[in-house]
Amino acid sequence: MPSDENTFEIWSILMQARAGAYNVRRKELLESGITPEQAGILNILYMEKNSIVTPAKISKIFLREPHTVSVTLRGMEAKGLLELRKDLERRNMIRVVITKAGEKARNSAFMMEKVQKVFEDLSAEEIEQLKTLLKKIRDKSMIELSTPKIKTNYDLNILHNYDQEISFTDKT
Repeated sequence: MPSDENTFEIWSILMQARAGAYNVRRKELLESGITPEQAGILNILYMEKNSIVTPAKISKIFLREPHTVSVTLRGMEAKGLLELRKDLERRNMIRVVITKAGEKARNSAFMMEKVQKVFEDLSAEEIEQLKTLLKKIRDKSMIELSTPKIKTNYDLNILHNYDQEISFTDKT
């Protein structure tokens, strides 16, 4: 287990790396007129297009609060990127469906040339190590959030399923 000093240093580096990579991605997406969050949601919808997708499912996969996802979804619907449809069988359930414009935006956003440059100095082995370590951090964080003091309903299986389905080399 790292010391408090090492833990703080690791945390600081992780936050700096996240902020740097996020801003590279945000800048890259400016041309598309969408945010990294919107690109992520479009990718979830694309990956899950053969199943029922609800705002709750998106919030679980995306690790965001449901109200935050709902606000983002309404903005995306206004841009024509997706449709929010009431379920005819369960009227209190909303289905989220990607539109043709959303698929086009997702495909455009999936071209991550500037983000790829962030990782270009890493070997294939280092990339695999990084993915493994980040997943461990993510999963341990979700376990910590699930302690009785903080009530959450995170199901790690949904994240692992998403990890297996997503492929960052897919350029479709």
